[in-house]
Amino acid sequence: MLTKALMTSLCATRQAPVNVAARGIANIPAHEYHIRFDQRVGRKRPAQDVLDRFKRLNNGMWIHAHPGRHKLRYMKDETWQKTSLYYETCTKEQCEILDKLMTPYWLRQKHYPNDPYSAYHVRHNINSPRVDDRGNFVRERKKVLMDDTTSQRFFADC
Repeated sequence: MLTKALMTSLCATRQAPVNVAARGIANIPAHEYHIRFDQRVGRKRPAQDVLDRFKRLNNGMWIHAHPGRHKLRYMKDETWQKTSLYYETCTKEQCEILDKLMTPYWLRQKHYPNDPYSAYHVRHNINSPRVDDRGNFVRERKKVLMDDTTSQRFFADC
């Protein structure tokens, strides 16, 4: 007679190892993907990592430095060493995500004396994502004016 432990080991099916979803580049904490709010004031807080890694231009676009530009430079060729010091522009979708992570203060145009980014602020023949031809900030959706009955029904001040 076979023992119970032997029967269960013979009848058990082989299971594949569980695939664990790994994050791509770095182990980024989950709170960096969300818009955070201040508990005392109740306003949105800007993501500090975005402020550290990206720069918002006056035309609404975001730029960032080439990743890995200081890693093993002595092993790279001259073309890579030259182009790695350039800044890269973000795509339209990335610019929209970064704008959502910022407060209105950081979305305003900023003017600094001897700005090293002055060459990047004006883009010729490119429709920048959130600025019209006059350089004014463009809203994604129009403001909706509600009648009194709708506002009282849904937004009652209790």
